[in-house]
Order: sequence, then C-alpha cells, then structure tokens
Amino acid sequence: AGGAMEALRARGRRLRALIRRRRREERDRRDGKNERSARPDSRAKAVHVGEIYGFVGAITTSVFAAVYFFWAYTPERVLHALGIHYYPSKYWALTLPVWLSALAVSAFFAYEAYNLAASPPLHSVLQVRDEHSRFRADLTAEQRKMPVLYDIPLAEVNERIFGNGGGDGGGGAGKRRRWRITVS
Repeated sequence: AGGAMEALRARGRRLRALIRRRRREERDRRDGKNERSARPDSRAKAVHVGEIYGFVGAITTSVFAAVYFFWAYTPERVLHALGIHYYPSKYWALTLPVWLSALAVSAFFAYEAYNLAASPPLHSVLQVRDEHSRFRADLTAEQRKMPVLYDIPLAEVNERIFGNGGGDGGGGAGKRRRWRITVS
C-alpha cells in the first residue's frame, strides 16, 4: 500500500510540474519572450487520424446527400436536358428511406425482445446474484483496502431500508438508518 501511495504522489508531482511548465510557456508566448514559441511552425499541432476520418466522412456525407436530393427532387426532363440519362427509378427515392426507417424500428424492437428473452424470470434467484456479482465478502484483503465497486447483498439493502422488522408491524417505519460509508 505504501508503494501505491508513493506512486500516486509522484504522479501528482509530475502533473503539477507539467501544468506549471505549460502555463509558463503560454505566458512567455503571450509576452513574446520565448523565441522558439514565437515561431509559428515550432509547435505545430499534430492532426489526429480521427479528425481526418471525421472531416472526410462529413464531406462525403454532404456530397452524397446533395446528390440524393438533386436526383430525388429534379424532374426527369431536367435531368435529360443536363445529359443525365442513367439513374435509378424515382420509386427508390421514397422506398429506400421508408425501408431503412422500418428496419431501424424493427431492429430496436428485436434488440429489446432479445434482452427480455435472455434475462432470467423475475422469480429467479439469478435476478439477485449471478456469476458476475461481486460482494464485499468475496473481496481479498488487498482489494478491501481501496474502495471498489461491489454489489450490496439484498438482505443488507432490506435491513438498511426497512429495519429488522421488530416492534412496528414489520415495516420498520421510523427506524430508517442512514448509510454510513467507511473507507478502510
């Protein structure tokens, strides 16, 4: 645990030093003190591949949309006058979007139906605990030192919300306790 804390402290020191250095460079760049940063080509921003793909995708989508709307809304005589004779039937200008919309709605309902079919019934014990559940009792001593996400057993949730059911008709009204979060 001591090594982990020291690693976190070292990381924090490195981050603070990096922030101070960047602020100093920015201040020098504004004041014109740093010759290297004053040149525009010295710190050129690197272009990421995702930005290139996004730009090309946006341009391609815009071009295809413009061609589609031109083809869908331009009368055939105008297309023939422009020398465009080979193009799909105007029937597809309406049919394709309708079919794609119907497919999207059907896929949504099919996905939801699959999720309902794949989940266990409501009376099954698998609704409470399965092979992926992690409870605090299952954690090792090393894992308990650092607060991690784990499932709270149903009995503990009922105990915290409804009390132990003694003396007030089983509901535990008025006996609600606050959650106490402890970090060990």
